[in-house]
Amino acid sequence: MVANKIKNLSKDERKRLEGIAEEILQLQFMFWKMRHLNRIDDPYDLSESEYATLDALSKSSHCTVGELQKILDVRPAQMSRIIRSLENKGGTKLIECSINPEDKRKIDVSITDAGKTAHDEYRRRRLYANLELLMRLDRSEQENLKKLLESYRKIISERLENPA
Repeated sequence: MVANKIKNLSKDERKRLEGIAEEILQLQFMFWKMRHLNRIDDPYDLSESEYATLDALSKSSHCTVGELQKILDVRPAQMSRIIRSLENKGGTKLIECSINPEDKRKIDVSITDAGKTAHDEYRRRRLYANLELLMRLDRSEQENLKKLLESYRKIISERLENPA
């Protein structure tokens, strides 16, 4: 469906949009690279999927493994790897797992105090890295970027809610 829409674009319009898409792809790679350059300073060294798991758990008292799978949209084997990693991340227990008292077939996962600290530290580091970059823009550029990002986030949110 999306491929058909792209094929129906004029050559100039397609080239223009491909240039913007390439910029976004390069930015994503550069953000990844910046994060990895600073990993030495990160005592928890969380991956994005580990952070997303801690983020989901920080918003509720606990989740089952199945609920986390749905939130993160990952396969069971990947969820198992994430959970095993967070159970002993650098010698620190960031999550705890226990058998669900209502359904013994399910496993409950909850975030520990160390997990909350790791979550908050990861978030703080990422925000500060972005703040450092944003301070290099003038106020008008910052406001324009904010509006564009809000619009782009809305489009992404709609796509996530209604995948087609």
